[in-house]
Amino acid sequence: MFKEMFPRELIWLNFKVKLTLYEKGLKMRSINSIKNITISITTQIIIILLGFISRKVFLDSLGTDYLGVNGILTNVLSMIALVESGIGTCITYFLYKPLAENDKPKIIALIQLYKKAYRTLAVVVLLLSVAFYPFLDDIMKGTEGVSYIGIAYFIFVVKNMISYFNAHKVALIVADQSEYVLTRINIFFHILSTISKIIVLVLTKNYLLFLLIEIVIHLKQTIYNSWIVEKKYNYIKTKEKYFIKKNEKEELVKNVKASFLHNLGTYAVFGTDNILISSFIGVVTVGLYSNYLMVIAQLGSLLNPILGGINASVGNLVAKEGNHKTYSVFEVIYLMNFWLYSIGVIFLYNILEPLLNIWLGKGYLLDSLTFMVLLINFYITGMRISIITFKLTGGIFAQDKYMPLLEAVINLGTSLLLVNYLGLSGIFIGTTISTLSIVFWNAPRLVFKHIFNKSVKLYFQKYIYFALLTIITCFITTKICNYVVIDNSFISLVIKGILCLIVPNVIYLGLFYKKSEFQYIKNFIGKIPFLVKVRVRSQI
Repeated sequence: MFKEMFPRELIWLNFKVKLTLYEKGLKMRSINSIKNITISITTQIIIILLGFISRKVFLDSLGTDYLGVNGILTNVLSMIALVESGIGTCITYFLYKPLAENDKPKIIALIQLYKKAYRTLAVVVLLLSVAFYPFLDDIMKGTEGVSYIGIAYFIFVVKNMISYFNAHKVALIVADQSEYVLTRINIFFHILSTISKIIVLVLTKNYLLFLLIEIVIHLKQTIYNSWIVEKKYNYIKTKEKYFIKKNEKEELVKNVKASFLHNLGTYAVFGTDNILISSFIGVVTVGLYSNYLMVIAQLGSLLNPILGGINASVGNLVAKEGNHKTYSVFEVIYLMNFWLYSIGVIFLYNILEPLLNIWLGKGYLLDSLTFMVLLINFYITGMRISIITFKLTGGIFAQDKYMPLLEAVINLGTSLLLVNYLGLSGIFIGTTISTLSIVFWNAPRLVFKHIFNKSVKLYFQKYIYFALLTIITCFITTKICNYVVIDNSFISLVIKGILCLIVPNVIYLGLFYKKSEFQYIKNFIGKIPFLVKVRVRSQI
């Protein structure tokens, strides 16, 4: 009876169709991830080179005081921007499924909701910024020689508000795995902005003109990006009103509230450092720290696109595939996460301070303990990327909504206590303690429970192994680098940098080459030329 209803040929044909569709979906995820990663890395390399030049010109033109003020104003506006409440992250998550199913009415409804929310938020941010202004002097310790701080503050405010008017369109293109479309435009505007600011600093040494140039180009960039998104998704320009279902709106509101608490906790842990340093130590130290932070952040921005470029693909995967397939992909990303950040921290340990001496000159270094704590925090934070990617794209927002507040309390409490005994390093040790005590174990627990349905012990066993391997490899690499003794400091730095790339990679290749996770990565990389050819042919 079964054979008569479903003959073998028909069953085989049905299987082949399903297999072809699955492979097509897998290939599209691979193509989109590769494009996002490739363009992002190219962008970051150019941005890094321009960033080093720009920072050098900034210090030579304005000095460390202005550099510290720039960092503090950025932190203050980030604090006010917490009212954004993570709406973007939540709606991006809600867009994954309708985009995968091409459900245009649902997409339009979410975009219209997002647009309305952000226009309201722009007004709220302006009012909060005005209300906070009278307290600005209280956190600016040692800024007597800096002029026009109030005007600079409101230029930062306007720049923040501009971003809100385009946020709903950016969320759509990110969720659709097409962020590379905007990246190609953004790199042009970033280069234009950086070169223009360098010229202004060299000719005028005026901080306000420096900020005004940035805001004008940012406005043009926002308008052009908006036009590009509307052209790609022209159906969102409709004047007809669309609405999401009541139960979906309730779930969205619940996730937004939870995301707000997460953002609040994240800011308290990572966004208050400059304010604490300025209040307890001084604005000049903020400037010194910002040089370290710039190099660390630039390296992170080079590594993150490799992992961040697959975020939307992971969201698509979680929406379509089962637990087993999802966990297999996580193991691959986890290995990539370790590999990149392990080499990153080894590279920074051997290169960062010699680079600062060559780049900026003597007298811009922090104490050794602070340097080590910064590297530890860089590694711990970087190693969270793989698990946080699955947490966010899997829609886990409300289950741990109060944990970030507890993390924030621990961070601020320990930082305020330790800064009195250890000075600058105490502030960053507070960050380490709060991270290890809360988010380090809780995020993996939720992901393994709700997405993978597996024991979280698997995560921590591998984490400990990766951490020990990083320490041993760093020790071996540093010993080898110490044999490099050359009078020319720049050539010595280059050779050490090359060794920091070669030695860890050789060790890790030897250890992981036969592992299934590495074979997957190798096959993925091997497909890049083919996938690029497919993309090129589709455009001809």
